[in-house]
Amino acid sequence: MNYSRTVTTEYGLVRGIVKDGCEEYLGIPFAMPPVGELAFKHPVPPEPWSGIFNAVRGAISPVQGKGTATLSTDGKDCLYLNVFVPEGIENNAPVMVWIYGGSYANGGSGRRSEDSDELVYDMAKFARETKTIVVTFNYRLNLEGFLNLNFLNKEFDKSNGLFDQMAALRFVRNNINRFGGDADNVTLFGQSAGAACIIALLGMPEAKLLFDKAIIQSACAESFWTEKQSERLTYKYLKFLGVSPDELHKLKDIDIETIHMANSKLRKMVLTEGNTTCAFSPVIDGTVIKSRPVDAAKASNKPILIGTCSQEGDAFICNIPTLSLPLAAYWFKFKFKPGKNTRRNMSDDFTATFYRLPSLELAREIKGPSWAYEYQYMTPDIEKRGAGCFHASDLPVLFGNSTSYANVDDPISRCVGEKMRELWSTFAYTGKLPWKPFKDGEEIKGLK
Repeated sequence: MNYSRTVTTEYGLVRGIVKDGCEEYLGIPFAMPPVGELAFKHPVPPEPWSGIFNAVRGAISPVQGKGTATLSTDGKDCLYLNVFVPEGIENNAPVMVWIYGGSYANGGSGRRSEDSDELVYDMAKFARETKTIVVTFNYRLNLEGFLNLNFLNKEFDKSNGLFDQMAALRFVRNNINRFGGDADNVTLFGQSAGAACIIALLGMPEAKLLFDKAIIQSACAESFWTEKQSERLTYKYLKFLGVSPDELHKLKDIDIETIHMANSKLRKMVLTEGNTTCAFSPVIDGTVIKSRPVDAAKASNKPILIGTCSQEGDAFICNIPTLSLPLAAYWFKFKFKPGKNTRRNMSDDFTATFYRLPSLELAREIKGPSWAYEYQYMTPDIEKRGAGCFHASDLPVLFGNSTSYANVDDPISRCVGEKMRELWSTFAYTGKLPWKPFKDGEEIKGLK
């Protein structure tokens, strides 16, 4: 094993590995394990360690919703982060911190499986080509991260997933300079639920000093519950688990497979009720999240780059059988016009309503400077399948990593990916982009 240099953090020494042109520090604890007495609590700093912590293998990811194909290893002891430092990078390099999506139910930054060291997000290529230090981390999902239990028992904290994100960012602010990063130039970037979390963080005073800029990709910007809605869902979910409201202590020891089954039932219930909000969405409670996140974020003076894929809705509408399209349109309140373009019209309506319009609203009204983009490129295998630029189809191209649905190992895909990494890097370094700020000319850059 080719070890990296040893870095002194505020909690102790860490040593990673050198791989793919990067120093990789994998599985560094940024909080105490959220288990036992710390379960369902806001994260607390890790205990300092003695000796050298060998950060050479990614951790597991948080407890998943049932049915994820992305990874097969998950667990409750998940609050770890990874740092990717390109070899030869200049000191005080910009820092980019990735927040993954997955409907607040799936995703992570750990290993894909127990038997593999492959990470869900291998950022070595992205770090090398952007010439930035890249950080990925886990935050709690589902029951432990976002279910509202606080109204039943004050010992169960609110919005643990968001506080996990702030704990990771606090670790970055306090320690990234020791890896060679500029703690005063931190860019958050994230997709889908991760991007929606960034919007929430933009409007939270607790997060104001933890980052400097943001790249917001395909945010499900309206996927938040009201307090009343969340309370109803909590009661339903506890029934699925077989736990009564006065026995919440049992949740601390409940097994993961039971959680998986209850997660699946709650998601199915929310969908059958015609609701497009993610089942475990954060709660607008008037305290942690004080108001609609897009509105709260408008007061921020931080520079943002915000955009969507041109056919986000294809990821959802394409799976609906043709005979069920009228019912789905009625159920989810989509525009419906019979004809050969029915599916395209429904998808475009979904894209505009849930992704494009809220994103452009924030770009137009945020206090700080903003740039907007639309991702329009289809890899050859996606185009061959007849799908459009659907939700998350930009990620394999951005990171240069082929997936089960997008092979990026062709000249055009490589070229588009290189251009995207160049633009993301430019924004991380300068807080600006080579086209007009959105409010100045309402110009949207097409990435294709």
